[in-house]
Amino acid sequence: MEREGKEISDFAALFTVGAAAGLYFTDMDIPMGCLYMSASASFTLSVAFAALAAMTVLPGGSFRRQVPASCAPYALLAAFFFCGFSSPAIAGICEGFIHPGPGPVRRAADISAENLEEMIRSIPFAHSESNAMVLALITGDKSGLPRSINESFRISGASHLLALSGMHLGLIYVILGKVFSVLGNSPAAVRTRSALVTAVSGFYTLMTGAGASIARAFLFIILNEAARCTGRKRIPTNIFCAALMIQVLWSPEVLKSIGFQLSYLAMAGIYLLYPVMKGWYREHLEDGSEEEYGEKTDRRMKSPMKKLWDTAAMSISCQIFTAPAVWYHFGTFPVYFLITNLIAIPLSSAIIYISILVTGLHALGICPGFLIRADDMMIQAMCSSLEIISGL
Repeated sequence: MEREGKEISDFAALFTVGAAAGLYFTDMDIPMGCLYMSASASFTLSVAFAALAAMTVLPGGSFRRQVPASCAPYALLAAFFFCGFSSPAIAGICEGFIHPGPGPVRRAADISAENLEEMIRSIPFAHSESNAMVLALITGDKSGLPRSINESFRISGASHLLALSGMHLGLIYVILGKVFSVLGNSPAAVRTRSALVTAVSGFYTLMTGAGASIARAFLFIILNEAARCTGRKRIPTNIFCAALMIQVLWSPEVLKSIGFQLSYLAMAGIYLLYPVMKGWYREHLEDGSEEEYGEKTDRRMKSPMKKLWDTAAMSISCQIFTAPAVWYHFGTFPVYFLITNLIAIPLSSAIIYISILVTGLHALGICPGFLIRADDMMIQAMCSSLEIISGL
């Protein structure tokens, strides 16, 4: 049976390599005229190769008989490469049109971000650094964190928790899915829920500055919800590749961003290596058979050891793929990353969930004191744990 959805990994890879080469070329000290000519030539070549691919598969005609259809994939690969190569120069030429000034939605997002920061700062935590931690985890503003906490996060390998990333938006995405699930499961309700989840996620992305990592997560949400609404099979690798090409096409300069590189490398590890590592540990039933876990399997069926291994496998798969980039940019590697992530990721996820609840209830003036104390205690526990690990 033909697999639903076309694999686009090769096209995404060639497009990204072409964009990186074009970005390197545009950064060179060359006259603008030569730059525009090279961009025009590259774009023309991409159109020519795309036309060649189309003509090789069109029925009939002398050209179709002379050139085999097997040439079409290679022509498309060349078209994607040259399209990527021309994208940095074209983006520079059309910068005012591609990235216009802030509109009313962006201004509303900025105002909402300021109001959110004021609400978080006003929460009566027992420790002042807890307000700064909630602010960093929800809005990405780390300016209020003490230097000691920043250092313990950096040395222990948990800095990614303080930088807004796909994990943060992913948790909010889960919350939004639960909140809007009250709409039901009819086709109209599914489309309405997808539109609301995408809109709120996009507004939150703008509120937090639309960094490279969180923008990547938002693109994943758009593509995932679009596939859900159209009834198409949601293939993770296709969503990954499509998001990669869209983000690079929209802003080729993002290839220089460390957050962009680490975000996509981490997701590549999750998609490629994590399923393999997760399968190394299988539950054994009383009759001696192995329990198979699919994507929709209830997590409560898994034993504590299985859950622990799944968390460890995800951490290891991410670190293996991101380690070369981390070493290249920072010249270091977090030795105790496994211990750090086994402790910090569950704690930070719980803190984000509870902090969102605390912030919302506090804004309404009905937040119970025990919930604020529980949030504060978990934040202190996470900071203390990472301080101990960083001292190892």
